[in-house]
Amino acid sequence: MSSSEYSLYNKLLKKGFSEEELEKEMQRKAKEFGGFMSERGILFIIAKENGINVQSPEIDTEGYMEYQELLDEIDYNEFTINISELEEGMQNIVLIGKILEIYKPKEFVRKDSSIGQVGSFYIADTSGKIKIVLWNEKTKFMNNEYFKIDQLIRIIGGFCRKNREGLLEVHLGRKSEIIISPQDIPCQTKKKLLNLANLEQETKERIKNDMQIFDLVSKYTYIKRIQGMIEIENFREMTKKDGSKTFLLKCLLSDSSMSIRLVIWGMHAVKILKLINNGDYAAFQNLIVKENSYTNEKELIYTRNSSLEII
Repeated sequence: MSSSEYSLYNKLLKKGFSEEELEKEMQRKAKEFGGFMSERGILFIIAKENGINVQSPEIDTEGYMEYQELLDEIDYNEFTINISELEEGMQNIVLIGKILEIYKPKEFVRKDSSIGQVGSFYIADTSGKIKIVLWNEKTKFMNNEYFKIDQLIRIIGGFCRKNREGLLEVHLGRKSEIIISPQDIPCQTKKKLLNLANLEQETKERIKNDMQIFDLVSKYTYIKRIQGMIEIENFREMTKKDGSKTFLLKCLLSDSSMSIRLVIWGMHAVKILKLINNGDYAAFQNLIVKENSYTNEKELIYTRNSSLEII
């Protein structure tokens, strides 16, 4: 243990840590950083979080410089994954993307009657887009003047979960980090991210999809884009358990690989019915694949995030 580490270790013991507690905290930090940080760097981070000035004369300059070098040595590009690779349950996620949409923080009431805050924004890379969710203190970051649409951003230490609609989201906890316009993005990656608008336009203009319906519904529970010929099965008004009215539209979407039922509820059903005709060739974005509990057959579910394009 170097002299700077030894000094910090003793200062943390004087702060009230026992040796056992400090060892446990160092182990917890090691797990939190997912292997990004060495034991030496972790010790400096714990000291800083507990109010110890790591730049004080008592901590030698060499030790502080080592700490800064440790932070600089973390090559987050090595740990960055594509949005398309996200899976439920992933932790310590590192993403690079371009901000597409921002939803300002809103207050909510917790079960214990205390007030919380939640905000969110969407980022995209060349493989797809994802919603980033911030809670409570983390929402203050959204007040940063440089936090805006089209800005490049790095997400560090997020965790992936599904929302009520079954869609993946990345949530940021207290220890997660956001870096605006990171300077160490590889030039090629940066160029592709800055040109995302053009890539999105090219995608919209594509008429053919590489994967057919059978491949998509066999592989995914959430489909970003699927296309085929539409056949309207039925449309009807229904009464909910609470007595209110809703609408249900069922269609078949077909290509050369198979046909699958598409289920659309509420006013979305009315809107889509006005737009389509039997025999239309259409592309749908952001559909959920679910198994019908009665027929055990897979169906496509249209949600509020879904959209339609007649080709």
